[in-house]
Amino acid sequence: MFRRLLLIFTVLTLCLGQAMADSLKISVIGAGKVGGTLGTLWAKAGHEVMFSSRHPETLTELVKAAGPTARAGSVSDAAQWGEVIVLSVPYGAMPVLSEQLKGKLDGKVVFSTSNPFSSRDGEVGRKALELGVALADQQYLPEAHLVRAFNAIGYAAMKEQSGSGKAIPTFADDDQARELGARLVRDAGFIPVLLPLVRADEGLPGGPLSGVLSEAELKYRLGE
Repeated sequence: MFRRLLLIFTVLTLCLGQAMADSLKISVIGAGKVGGTLGTLWAKAGHEVMFSSRHPETLTELVKAAGPTARAGSVSDAAQWGEVIVLSVPYGAMPVLSEQLKGKLDGKVVFSTSNPFSSRDGEVGRKALELGVALADQQYLPEAHLVRAFNAIGYAAMKEQSGSGKAIPTFADDDQARELGARLVRDAGFIPVLLPLVRADEGLPGGPLSGVLSEAELKYRLGE
C-alpha cells in the first residue's frame, strides 16, 4: 500500500512539475473586456497571468475571477515580468505606451489585439490604417516579435465560442511569434490559422477575415 501511494504521489508530482514547466508567464497590458476575457481564459488553461493597467488596484475582482495563477501589476511591472506581452489597449495609446516601454519589450513576443479606428483614435488611428496596421505596430514596437490575433471577435463571443472549434486568423512572420501566437490561440480554446503580417488588415473589424468562423469557413475565404 505504501509503495502504491508513493508511486501515485511521484506520478502526480511529475505531472504537476511538467504542467508548471509548460505554463507561460503572460502579461496583459490593458485589462478591459477583451484583455480581461483572454487573460482569464489563459489563466484557466494553467498559465500565469499578470493583468495590468494604469490603475492596477482596480483589478482585484478580475484577478479573483481568473483564479490562483492570476495577479495584478503596473504596466511597467507587466512588461518586465511576462514572457509574452499581450497588448489590448486603444490604439491611440500606442505612441505614449511605446515611449513608456521603450527597450522593455525588445526580443519578446508581443501579441496585439489592439485595432486602430480613426473615429476613436484620431490621427494615430488614421495613420495606422493608411500605413497598414502591422507596419504601424512595427514602428511602435521595432524590436519585438509581433503577432496579431483576436482582432475582430468581441469579448462575449470569446467567452461563448471558446472550445467550440472556431478559427482565429493569427498573423505573424518569425518562428517565435508564430509558435507562441498559435499556442495562445489554442489555449484560449480556438484554432489558429497562421498568416503573414502583411495580411493583418484583413483581420481587422469589417475585413474579409473578420467574424466568428469555423476553420473551413475561414479557409474558404482564404481560397484554400
